[in-house]
Amino acid sequence: MSALFFIFDAVKTNWVYKSMRYLKKVYFRNDKRVAAFVVCVMIATGFWFLNALSKIYTVDMVVPVNYVNFPNNKTLASNPPEKFELTVRAHGFTILRRKLSFLFMPLEFNVNDLTDNRMTESRKSSFIFPTKQFLTELAYQLSNDLEIVSMNPDTLFFRFDRMGQKRVKVKPAIKVGLKKQYEISGAIKTTPDSVVVSGPQSALDTLHFVYTQAQTFSTVEKNIQTEAKISPVKELFFEPQAVRVDIPVEEYTEAQQSVPVVLTGQPSEVTVKLFPAKVKVLFQVGLSRFSEIHAEDFKLTVSYADIQAGKQRLKITAQSVPSYLYELKITPEEIEYLIEN
Repeated sequence: MSALFFIFDAVKTNWVYKSMRYLKKVYFRNDKRVAAFVVCVMIATGFWFLNALSKIYTVDMVVPVNYVNFPNNKTLASNPPEKFELTVRAHGFTILRRKLSFLFMPLEFNVNDLTDNRMTESRKSSFIFPTKQFLTELAYQLSNDLEIVSMNPDTLFFRFDRMGQKRVKVKPAIKVGLKKQYEISGAIKTTPDSVVVSGPQSALDTLHFVYTQAQTFSTVEKNIQTEAKISPVKELFFEPQAVRVDIPVEEYTEAQQSVPVVLTGQPSEVTVKLFPAKVKVLFQVGLSRFSEIHAEDFKLTVSYADIQAGKQRLKITAQSVPSYLYELKITPEEIEYLIEN
């Protein structure tokens, strides 16, 4: 075994190549017998190398692992080891060949086949397997001429989560840059407004909505209709995987209305006059709804409680206004009053 590793180390350090360059530079020019001697040494080394590889050795190898064929009715919630530490017994040729192959292809661990589908048929979520039960099958996968003596870790743990489904709302992640004098004129809608999400139940329990993938629009002056994919979430699957997003955009204009102010909480035996009785309400509205706006659509109030508190001017509150108005401004914001006997 020590001879085999000596050869491996010699190849890694490239001492033969360095020695040949040195001998060629110093001796080969003047003495061809040295060249003949070196050739003989190299041939002898080759035979010795072949003889060493034909012997049986017991060595340790670190092997990368790729897990395949998991139970299709469960989702993995743990992280099995990415490498196995194997103690193997085989001829030197076999060991060298497997060491080279692991540089390009990891060991394949077929989960369902090696566990006889026990995890698929069971309702349990956690499983423990001693690795000694896999040694023979893994050795056949590596080579018929190779024996796995031991394996570390000595136990494999698989923890799964049960699968589930739920329907959740979709929130569009869309940024809209509007052209001057344009605004979003209504609610942003997605069609459908929700999607069915499938995945581990533990992840679904904490999921209340999903986002679309981010999109940005600039200098917008007309309605937006776009398809937006659902932003991916690890281990979760969406149906459908995309929704349509509708964003109404409209040109706005400035307008105003003269709206009466109502005193709330006024006792029946008290007469109060407000100055002024009406105020101006300035706002922006979409051109398509400009003609729909009337003074009756607004409710502006002041409170009799402010009079009882001794305030000289009463603050106006907008109790209700049409939802599709922007940049609302009341002039004046406060009014005076007179109590009549």
